[in-house]
Amino acid sequence: MREEADMHAEQTLETQQSSVDLFADSTGVSSSSDTVAGQVVVPSETTAGPRTSPGEAGEARPSVEGYDRFATGELAIVCSHYSLGRIHSVREFRRGSRQAPKVVLETSSGTVLIKRRSPGKASAQHVAFCHAIQTHLSHRSFPLARLLPTQTGQGALMLDGFVYEVFDFISGKRYDRTIPPTAEAGRALAYFHRLLADYAGPGSPVTGSYHGVAKVAETLRALPTALRVPAMEKTTPRLAALYEHAAVRVRETGIAGWPRQIVHSDYHPGNVIFTDKGVRAVVDFDSARVGPRAIDVANGALQFSVTRTGLDPMAWPVELDMKRLQAFLGAYDAVEGCILSRAECRALPWLMIEALITEATLPIAATGRFGQIEGSTFLRMVERKATWIAEAAEELIRL
Repeated sequence: MREEADMHAEQTLETQQSSVDLFADSTGVSSSSDTVAGQVVVPSETTAGPRTSPGEAGEARPSVEGYDRFATGELAIVCSHYSLGRIHSVREFRRGSRQAPKVVLETSSGTVLIKRRSPGKASAQHVAFCHAIQTHLSHRSFPLARLLPTQTGQGALMLDGFVYEVFDFISGKRYDRTIPPTAEAGRALAYFHRLLADYAGPGSPVTGSYHGVAKVAETLRALPTALRVPAMEKTTPRLAALYEHAAVRVRETGIAGWPRQIVHSDYHPGNVIFTDKGVRAVVDFDSARVGPRAIDVANGALQFSVTRTGLDPMAWPVELDMKRLQAFLGAYDAVEGCILSRAECRALPWLMIEALITEATLPIAATGRFGQIEGSTFLRMVERKATWIAEAAEELIRL
């Protein structure tokens, strides 16, 4: 999962900018990994290394800690398409997807964040879909960062196949793992779903999620051989079986027949900016798609209740923080029109397991590691947490 204040039959998966943000403080890593739209893949040579920036912008700058950077002159070209005023300072903003470079500019007209979209999330149709969602929410006073138009009134700038966006920079507090902001995060997600329940939006939205993706289990079983790491040989088959069992339990709740609506699909602490009084903004709509709302609720509940201490994953508590989990779900349920059905509640623990395993599998399949943590160690930790969730499923459902 990353920090940024910034799939019916056989489903497939597009890299989401979500997930396992619960580990970001310890690893400094984004869970985005080498994928192509709609598929989980083991990386090839064509996906390794930094991307090439627009040719006329000059040579790409070397990445820092794995983060893509804007090429020399690239920012100047982008800024020339916007009315930003005089630029006083520029600083890199290394949060969120490592494939989506960002900078914060202090200008005479205010502070803005410039972002180049990650690969796979830059089609004109998807960009239009995401921007329409933000406009819809903004008109209904939902807290988010204002998207600034280009000089020609476009919501995004497209140059040489790259997509750039400029937002008002929203300052605020990070999530501090206490009960009040946890509840506010649950409430904000409920209002997000309520405001978008009957909204379709333009374009061709993605319809997949982390649920029931055959490629996840297949990738896990292939990891020890693909990465030549025998230490994974015991863990990955068990994780694959856990994922498949969780997917079956979710299907048994009838998820295939549940209403579909727009979901955020990347709801975690790094994408929620807080103040002392509540949520100041929800950010990063790049992974927005259509699906059952429980996909969002389960991932959000996981993200806002995970427990960890220190830098050693095997020393992290396996259990979720039940008070925070109850606060998140209780606040969501308290919003009119957002009460979770019994079927949705039964699905939540198993969806959490699917989300947790999927988001750990992707970066490890790509690099053999999760940030600075060796892959086999990280997967053992994930197995412990997923097993705890499965064993505590009935208690979690009652929450």
